[in-house]
Amino acid sequence: MMFVRYLVALPLILLSYVGVPFGYLTFNRYLVVGGEDFDFAAEFTKRLTGNDGFWPVVLALLLFAALWWMTTAWPRIALVPSAPIAFMGILTGLIDGWQKIAAGVAAPAIAWGLAWLAAKIVSWPLTGAVRRSPVEVAIGLRGEGRLRVQSRRLLLDKLPPPRHPESPVGRVAIPFDRISHVEAGVVHAPAQWRFGNTSELALSPGPVLRVIGGGQEWLLPVDDVEATMRLVIERTDVRAKQDPRPPLENSRWTNAKKLWELQDKQSMSPNTQKVKHGMHHGMLVLSAMTAAMAGYAVYRMFTGSWGFLFGVLFFGGISYGMARAWASLGATQKLAEENPRPPTADDPDPRHIPVTGWSASPVVLGQTSDL
Repeated sequence: MMFVRYLVALPLILLSYVGVPFGYLTFNRYLVVGGEDFDFAAEFTKRLTGNDGFWPVVLALLLFAALWWMTTAWPRIALVPSAPIAFMGILTGLIDGWQKIAAGVAAPAIAWGLAWLAAKIVSWPLTGAVRRSPVEVAIGLRGEGRLRVQSRRLLLDKLPPPRHPESPVGRVAIPFDRISHVEAGVVHAPAQWRFGNTSELALSPGPVLRVIGGGQEWLLPVDDVEATMRLVIERTDVRAKQDPRPPLENSRWTNAKKLWELQDKQSMSPNTQKVKHGMHHGMLVLSAMTAAMAGYAVYRMFTGSWGFLFGVLFFGGISYGMARAWASLGATQKLAEENPRPPTADDPDPRHIPVTGWSASPVVLGQTSDL
């Protein structure tokens, strides 16, 4: 059951997001005070419950609550409280000693590892409960690239840089409701496969998963093609949900339309500059920070002076504006990822041979464990 998996993973998340940063702060205190009488547990509790608590921990917990299904984000969230610790540890360690440098470097590494382990516990192995749940499952491809089977779509990231330097996205996606064909096959000779964002993936000989939908065709070199195919099919059947797209004249189609214009163009030389993703998520973090400031101003307004009303309006306005900008940029990127071809484009014919050396391989889905 997924509940049991989360129950096992939750202590690791708390250790990663709460235990590691407050443990570091307590250790830092030990380096300052020293002595055999130092009570680590008491100092840890004091810092954990003190009014001057480390606020990035609260932000990390809120992000985890919002992204409870996105397992690939959990290790990165762990860096929200741990990255400042690493920076300050190295900075102060240059003056105070190597212990602070070592602790500052170890803290984010341990936090990241604990969150990664928690994500693995929730998403692997691929039992029936995982296949039918919304939890994200990340599957590495042979060579470069990663398939992320998410709650409502398939997402390909970590692809080679787009061949065309003007490509606005480095990832592609297919929503479950637009998947029309899933097939297991084998590639007997090395080949290249180009995706809608102009990224090219090297296909090494071996099993390959073929997915068609949303005007796109993917060939994905995965080792356990049977388990991956079953995951995609079952989650598509259970979690496919229509997601209406805005009219084509909407400004959110800007990046997608740029991709459509690049399809017939060829870059003069291979592009080595990857498209940076997730930069707009910084706006969400800033929104959360300013929202906390606005909340504090509300508290001070009712317990102190009405002059804090200015802080409520100022920080609240910034928080609202950042949240709207984050949502707008995210929606624009999502449309481009899911529509590298125009919505009017037909799906590729599954009867044609996609690459030289391709052959379909029959897969008996019932052979996979359904625990």
